[in-house]
Amino acid sequence: MDLLEKMLTLSIGGTTVGVIIVFLGKFLLEKSSQLLIENHKNQLEIFKTEHQIKFSKLHEERAEIIKIIYQDFFELENKLEHMTTLFQGPEWKTEKSRDEDAIKKYRETFEKLENSRIYFSESLCLKFTSALEEYRKIIQLMLNAKSKAKYETDGSGYRFPENKGSLDLWIQAENKVKKDIKNLRLELAEEFRKLIGV
Repeated sequence: MDLLEKMLTLSIGGTTVGVIIVFLGKFLLEKSSQLLIENHKNQLEIFKTEHQIKFSKLHEERAEIIKIIYQDFFELENKLEHMTTLFQGPEWKTEKSRDEDAIKKYRETFEKLENSRIYFSESLCLKFTSALEEYRKIIQLMLNAKSKAKYETDGSGYRFPENKGSLDLWIQAENKVKKDIKNLRLELAEEFRKLIGV
């Protein structure tokens, strides 16, 4: 019996040690798994915060570009109004500063839009392009009116085939600025509001 007791004691002791080792192993695995999961959660939270900061900065940068482009369209509209107003006096045919101002602002706006295309969808870029084309047409119309005015006053009596005089073109340009250009700018303003969430 002594042998049986010793064997029983050893087997119970061995089993107890085995159970303790298994329990400790399981406990250590659970804790290390929890630590790994917690570590991954923290890393994901850091990535999420970094992404939000980058996206926030991009959105802020995009909003600034929208503001600048809208201001450019508004300034270009003002330059065209100044260029096409009927209250210029007789020197309107030879005065070039209004034309140069409008052309310069047109080019600046065009360049800013081209440099900022990456911030806008292709459909919005097409709207920008068509709006700028309308602005360009008005500049061209006014330059044509000035060119015709020179022929009308040189004494040759030359009339152009479409039978429109310089004053007709001038009035057409002024009306386009007052109606069409303002509406184009307001349409773009609506698009900009959608982009910045206002």
